[in-house]
This record gives sequence, C-alpha cells and structure tokens, in this order.
Amino acid sequence: MLSAVAGKSTRSARLEVLAQVDAAPEIEVIAPSTDDGVFPIGGRYDFGTQTNRFGGGRNHQGQDILAACGLEVLAARAGTVAWSRYQAAAGNYAVVQSIDGTSQVYMHMRDAAIVKRGDRVAAGQQLGFVGSTGRSTACHLHFELWSAPGWYEGGKAFDPLPELRRWAAAA
Repeated sequence: MLSAVAGKSTRSARLEVLAQVDAAPEIEVIAPSTDDGVFPIGGRYDFGTQTNRFGGGRNHQGQDILAACGLEVLAARAGTVAWSRYQAAAGNYAVVQSIDGTSQVYMHMRDAAIVKRGDRVAAGQQLGFVGSTGRSTACHLHFELWSAPGWYEGGKAFDPLPELRRWAAAA
C-alpha cells in the first residue's frame, strides 16, 4: 500500500512547496493545450485499489498509477514546464501548465525530470522515468490534474481517473 504519496498531505510539506512556488520567477505559458491527451506512462500499469485514487479516504489529490520503475513518464498534454524540482514528500516532480491554465503534476519520478522550467513540451513527450522518490513506498507515478489557473495558483485538484481511462482507451 502507498501512503502519503500526494506530496501535499502534511502542513510542513505544503508550506515547503509553497515557499518554493513563491520564490520562483514567473514564466510565460505559450505552448498550446489540446483536448486530446496521452496516457502518461509508456508501458504496463495498474490503477491499484481505492486507496490509490483521488481522495482515497485522505487528502490525496491525484491518482497513483502503479508501474515498474524506469518506465517512461510522458506529458499527458502539451504545455510549458512550470516546475521541475525535488521536494521531500513529492520526490522528483514536474508540473506542466497548458495554455488554458490547467496543470498536470507528475510526482515520484526516479531522477530529476529531463525537462526544465520554461521548456515547451508536446503531448507524449518524455518528462522522466517512473520511480519511488520522496514519501513513496513503491514504484508509481502520482498524477494530478488541476483546474485553471493551475497548480498552487488558485486552481483546484480534480479527479484525473476519468481522463486517464479515456487516454488509455485511445492508446
């Protein structure tokens, strides 16, 4: 079972991330988003149990996608990399902001993301590799979707599972 994988389940972890957000310079989001998305794992995966889902009986703001360490993590939608760093709970993570203001968050990657803040990415472009960094107990990708204006910019996390299932069916 995975525990506290959202990376934002404790007050101290949230304050640490917010301090990083406040200290970072603004970026211009210029890459277009698309209604079509790409499943964010390049290989076999499992959605796990109810505890791996959005909410899951706790403050879990995304979907855990169980997959082997080392599989490719792909951008689900086109956008601009807003964050690419390490945080104690989230581990190695990246945030992609689409032109419509929505965000996709990719946590617990094995290594630092291969994209950097300000990079434009296409849907399906590799961001990194599945891992188990930060407060994680198994290889997986913790994936979040945030409404406009985006991750920690006033947006709200929403259940990504319907989109993930739609993207998986289209693959």
